[in-house]
Amino acid sequence: MYLYLWIVFAGLILLTAFPLISPKNRTKWKISQAIIVTCSVILAVFVIEFLQIPPFLPIIFVVIVSFLTDRSTYTKTGLIITGTVVILLGAGAYYLFHDDPDYVENYMEDHPDLASLHVSVDGETVISQQGEEKRPLASVVKTIIAIEFANQVAEGAIDPEEPISLSELDKFYLANTDGGAHPAWLEDMKANNKITNDQVTLHEVAKGMIQYSSNANTDFLLGKLGADSVNRVIETLELEQHDPVYPLVSALLASPYLNDQHDGNLSDRELEEMLLDMTMEEYRELVWEIHEKLNNDEADFFDESPSVSMDLQRIWSDRLPNASAEDYAKVMAAISNNTATIPGGEEILRELMEWPMEVHESNREKYAHLGAKGGSTAFVLNQALYAEDHNGKKVELIIFTEGFSFIEQIKMNQNMNSYMQKVLEEHF
Repeated sequence: MYLYLWIVFAGLILLTAFPLISPKNRTKWKISQAIIVTCSVILAVFVIEFLQIPPFLPIIFVVIVSFLTDRSTYTKTGLIITGTVVILLGAGAYYLFHDDPDYVENYMEDHPDLASLHVSVDGETVISQQGEEKRPLASVVKTIIAIEFANQVAEGAIDPEEPISLSELDKFYLANTDGGAHPAWLEDMKANNKITNDQVTLHEVAKGMIQYSSNANTDFLLGKLGADSVNRVIETLELEQHDPVYPLVSALLASPYLNDQHDGNLSDRELEEMLLDMTMEEYRELVWEIHEKLNNDEADFFDESPSVSMDLQRIWSDRLPNASAEDYAKVMAAISNNTATIPGGEEILRELMEWPMEVHESNREKYAHLGAKGGSTAFVLNQALYAEDHNGKKVELIIFTEGFSFIEQIKMNQNMNSYMQKVLEEHF
C-alpha cells in the first residue's frame, strides 16, 4: 500500500550503509549510524504496517533519527540547519494535530459540493446543508445491517449466542485494508476471554462490526442475514436516496478479480475504464460473485494483502453504497425513538449502537443515550449519531464529507470529534 515510501526507506538504509564498503569509513560512529537508522526504518515500517499508524509521524521519526546520527549535524552550520528543521517540523505538527474544531466547519462552508450537514432537535430540522445530496457512506452503512440483526434476533430467526468460527470471518479479512479494525477487535476478544475454541458469539460479531467497524464481520453478517432482508430495512424506513447494501470487502477486490480474469495483463488505467463502464447493477453483481468465491474459499486471485492503486481505491470508495444526510437523520431518529426495528428489537439495537456510552464515562454523565456510527476511506469521512440528554431532549447529527487532499484528510480526522462535541453542546 506504501510502495514508494518503502523504496525511499530502503534508499535511506543504503545511503547510510553504502559508505561502510570502504574500510576507512568503518568508524564506530558510521557503523552506529547505519545500525540506528536501519532500526528506525524497521520500527517505522512495523508501526505503519502492523499497528496501522498513519505514515506521517513515523516518517518524521526516521527523519529526526537520520539528522541526529549524522556527525555533520553537530557542527555550527549543522546545528543551525537542524534547529531550523526542528522548528519547521514542530510548526507543521502543531498545525496538523492541535485541536481545531473550526477547521471542519470551515471545510464544509468552503466546499459545499463536498459536504453535507444535518442537525435535528426534538424532531425538527435546525440545520440542513446539502442534506439531500447522495454521498458515499463508507462504514456508516453498517447501521442498516445492525438494524436487520436486531430484527432477526427479536423474531427468533437467529440466535445471538450462536458460536461463529473465526475462520469463517477470516474468509472476508484483507490484511492492511481496514485501518486495523479487525485485528483490534480480535485483540479485544482475546483480552476479555470471549474466544472459545476459536469461536465467538454472533452477538460479538455484530458488536465488532459497529464498535470496531470490522469489514470482515460486516460481509459475514450480510451473508448471514441475507441481502434481501437487509435491503428491506431501507424500504421500511422510507430512505428515499439510499442505494442497496452490498459487500464492502469483495468490492475492494473487484480490480484484482478482473485482472485475474485477463491473465494479469490489464493496466490500472484499463481496470479503471472497465469498472467505470459498468452500471451499478453490473458492478454489484460482480461484487456478489466475488463474495461467493470468498465464502467458498475459491478466492485464489489475490494475495493476502492486495495492492490496489489510489485511483482504483477512489472508484471503490465512490461506488460504495450512497445515501443522503437526510436519510441518515431518519435512521438515527428512528433508533432514538425506538421505531427502527420490529417490537423487541429496540434494546438489542441500542446495545450495539450505544457503544460510546460504554467506553466513555463522560458520555454517561452528559447523556441518557448516545449512539453513533462513523465511516471513512482515504477520500471520505462521515459521522452519524443520535443523542438524548437526561431531560429527554434529543438531537440527531449527520456529517458526510469527501474529496480531501492528504493534509485535509489528516486535519479532518484530527478535528471531527471536537467539532461534533461543539455542535452537540450548541444544541443541548
